[in-house]
Amino acid sequence: MGLKINNMEKISLYDYLGHAAGADLGQQVAYAAAKAGVITETKHVKNPVYDGPVMLYPRSFLDLYFKGGLNESTSGKQLLKG
Repeated sequence: MGLKINNMEKISLYDYLGHAAGADLGQQVAYAAAKAGVITETKHVKNPVYDGPVMLYPRSFLDLYFKGGLNESTSGKQLLKG
């Protein structure tokens, strides 16, 4: 069970998207969060594929980013790989 602080559940992009986001998308989301003044956290992840820090974002911010068009760098169009 996760600890909720101020009803702000923080999750990684991997947990939110269900797959690895990749460096480019990760940087775009981190930039948008910093620009919006969103408080982020980091945790260390170690698994067979990745060993290093992972950014955690409030779920509400990720909802806005991916569903509400906070991403200005793509002219309002979300670029999806795959």
